Order: sequence, then structure tokens, then C-alpha cells
Amino acid sequence: MKRTLGLAALLALLLSSSPAPSQAGPSPPPQAACTFSNPAFSGKCVETADVPQGSTAQQACESILRCLNNVECVKTYCSATTIRSGWRLESAK
Repeated sequence: MKRTLGLAALLALLLSSSPAPSQAGPSPPPQAACTFSNPAFSGKCVETADVPQGSTAQQACESILRCLNNVECVKTYCSATTIRSGWRLESAK
């Protein structure tokens, strides 16, 4: 019994002094909420974009806007619309 209590105390001491496993990994990049409009599109289009370090929400949204207004862009935005001209950036937050 004495030996079991001693082992339990030793185990408790070891566990309490060991550092907790790190749960913090690299944090995800901040996100920008981009709102676009187009007269040929029903309603507003809202997309999210990663904001790279050293960049702004406005710049991240403008990269989506360039794609939306480029007939050669194959990325899908705004419910996979095929409208590739006339888009305006309404807000970038």
C-alpha cells in the first residue's frame, strides 16, 4: 500500500511538472469579407478571402474582383457565376 501511494505521488509530481502539450499551431490568416455587385447578377455576392501578412482586406478583395472581371479566370466565385465583366467591389472588411 505504501509503495502504491509513493508511485502515485511520484507520477502526480511528474505530470504536474511536465509542460502541457502545445495546442497553439500557426494561426490562420485573417479573413476579409468582400461584397460585390453586378447589374447582371441577382443580389449581392459575398466572398471571403485570406489576407496575407503585409496586405489589406481591400487588396485581398481586389484580387477576387480582378478574377470576376477577367474572362480568362477559371476560379469560381459568386455561386460559380460565368459573368466576367461589370463587377464592382462594394465593400472590403
